[in-house]
Amino acid sequence: MINRSLLAFLIIIPFFLTSCSDDDGYSNPKPSEPTELNSKIYTLGTVGDFGVSGTAKFIENSDATLSIELDLQNTPASGIHPAHIHFNTAAESGDIALTLEAVNGDTGKSTTTFTSLNDGTAITYQGLLDFDGYINLHLSATELSTLVAQGDIGQNELTGETISYDLSERDVVGINGTVEFAERVNETTLVTINLTGTTAGGIHPAHIHENDVATTGNIIVGLNPVIGGSGISKTQVKELVGGAAVTYTELLTINAYVNVHLSDTDLDTIVAQGNIGSNAGTNPGGAESKTYDVTNSGASAYIFNGEGLSNSNNPDLTFKRGGTYTFNVDIPGHPFFINTVQGTGTANTYNSGVTNNGAVSGTITFTVPTNAPNTLYYNCQFHSSMNGTITITD
Repeated sequence: MINRSLLAFLIIIPFFLTSCSDDDGYSNPKPSEPTELNSKIYTLGTVGDFGVSGTAKFIENSDATLSIELDLQNTPASGIHPAHIHFNTAAESGDIALTLEAVNGDTGKSTTTFTSLNDGTAITYQGLLDFDGYINLHLSATELSTLVAQGDIGQNELTGETISYDLSERDVVGINGTVEFAERVNETTLVTINLTGTTAGGIHPAHIHENDVATTGNIIVGLNPVIGGSGISKTQVKELVGGAAVTYTELLTINAYVNVHLSDTDLDTIVAQGNIGSNAGTNPGGAESKTYDVTNSGASAYIFNGEGLSNSNNPDLTFKRGGTYTFNVDIPGHPFFINTVQGTGTANTYNSGVTNNGAVSGTITFTVPTNAPNTLYYNCQFHSSMNGTITITD
């Protein structure tokens, strides 16, 4: 039989041990996980034809660390996508400021926790929100030159305020588009030109000039060239030529216009052009805009009405460079051509700035290029008696 004193002793021991393990002096509690104090999300837009896009979430943690969570859609399975924060804007490009954890293609996610940049410079959450930078996502470690997503961050974030201006066709048929001004948090401007009709391999210089297209003027902002394959140019604008600072708000009222040129070796040929700022909503440079109704008198003459003409047979016309002239034609059997040489046929048609040259019904539009010759002609394709002279002036 067990001694009662021994039994009591054995029962007491577990309670004693339990009491010791619960005592603060002997416990080893797990440290608590840091919590999220503040966060901000930036958009990462797709680059190229990969269709990858997503967000970057900047997080301030309770343990004084910072985290960046990347969350992308449409990343290819098994892909590993290096990611970095760079200095400057995406339009300018810049060196790597912080290397982020690569994004796993299977999940589209990565998380980077840090307290300093690559060079050891400490950075705070507010410092991130004020940072002059952007994020690049690359296709792979061996293809860093190929981007799949990108986005401006910090002070370079876009506010959503934009204004767009038309860039009209000029000396090359079929090229036109828009120029968009977008405001950043730091009040500078992202200028984006988007043209249609450009071809792969072309590099088209672009500038903002003072005054309007009719008056012309000096270059006040150099823009990045339009890449022919995409038709796009993006430029960070914070100052004018000479160094004077200029804000987004100031650009909205600037007396200026945009020129896009054929090439570095042919700046005289303008492929697209448009007024901006205080000149917006006017014809280029306040240029002429006239409309004529054109019918015919048999095969003997074109009949013009409008703009001071009343049933006028084959009138001679005077047009101004930069002006836009519209012919509403109803002339079955008598194709109306603008030509470089007086005469019938189609061998000498002048097509720069002309839409629907040779139409017999509908609308023919002629926006006179800046390099148009001093004299042009209009002719019927078939009948030599249906003609007139067009004098071109500045």
